[in-house]
Amino acid sequence: MRIEETILRLLIQNPFYGYIAAAIHPVATVAQPKMKVTAFPAMTLHYNPDWYDSLSDKEQEQALVHELLHLILMHGFRRGHRQPALWAVACDMAVNEHVNQEALGRDAVTVPKIAHMYGVFLERRRSAEFYYDKLIENEASASFATAQERAVVILESDSAMNAEILADEDASEADIKGLRAQIAELMEASADDKGPMPELQVVLNDVYSDFKVDWRTVLKRFLSGRGKTIVRKSYKRKSRRYETLPGTKRTHGVKALLAIDESGSISDDLLEKFYRELKAINKIAGAELYVTQFDTCCSEPVLLEKYVKSKNRSMRGGTDFRPVFDLADKMRVPQLIIFTDGDGPAPETVNQNTLWVLAGQGQNPTAFGHTLVFEA
Repeated sequence: MRIEETILRLLIQNPFYGYIAAAIHPVATVAQPKMKVTAFPAMTLHYNPDWYDSLSDKEQEQALVHELLHLILMHGFRRGHRQPALWAVACDMAVNEHVNQEALGRDAVTVPKIAHMYGVFLERRRSAEFYYDKLIENEASASFATAQERAVVILESDSAMNAEILADEDASEADIKGLRAQIAELMEASADDKGPMPELQVVLNDVYSDFKVDWRTVLKRFLSGRGKTIVRKSYKRKSRRYETLPGTKRTHGVKALLAIDESGSISDDLLEKFYRELKAINKIAGAELYVTQFDTCCSEPVLLEKYVKSKNRSMRGGTDFRPVFDLADKMRVPQLIIFTDGDGPAPETVNQNTLWVLAGQGQNPTAFGHTLVFEA
């Protein structure tokens, strides 16, 4: 499978990686032993075509995901004063936790292999910095040999392993910040029903926690592909320009429920800000949006375009998210957006794709759904 076909496959099957892969320019070169990604002056994937063609389709895909993860996690710019060889091993340990283990090469560095090698317990799915500190604690450098001509770290053990040393790219702080912003934007654009794996999201938060995104932009992407206006040809309507051709019929592409938390923990000022955002949401075309207010029960849902905020606040009780999901089930709504501080019980399983828009220091009350902080 050609590298372009691998990228296309990722776009279809795993958009989170596919969007980023599609933004990188692939360059075939025999000067590269295997594969690596460089970020400057432009994101480029350097790969050896002979090595690449020797892999199975699944191995090709996971090899690309491996390199994309090094880029996404900014490993080439986070080493600081750490030893290059130990850092290379730690980065591969962190990355390979999120790669299909069956598609990894036999010489791949993994957390279980390193744990067995040193006879220690190592937590899974942690950052490169975490694994680097663990390697230092166990004096791991004594077990490493470096083949400088290939910039490869070779681990001398009963299980052959090696890791390529990440090249330090010459980039200013402004360049690195711009790269992070570019990758963050690609990750946001790729958001689908699943998004990144929850265990990967924990590591991503360490790298991209300072990037704040307008929640309305995220909402548009949350509805993307489902919230677009659907245009169909219909002979029940005549074309305005050509009498013999069918006209067009426009219908909404998605039905969604907006739930506004009016419980006692929500201040009048915050509630007013929630309502101001409804005006902006109303400008999103192609979606049939309903609004309900709730505390421990829900108000009758009203179409957003017909919704009028009452002069007097009607709810100030406790918070219970379960009636909101019951209402969404009753309405057969596939998309649910909840404005809240996150304080209250919620069902364990739901039928809706859920976006929690949390105020201030609010926490997601569930293990499901997408979470976005609303700057109150």
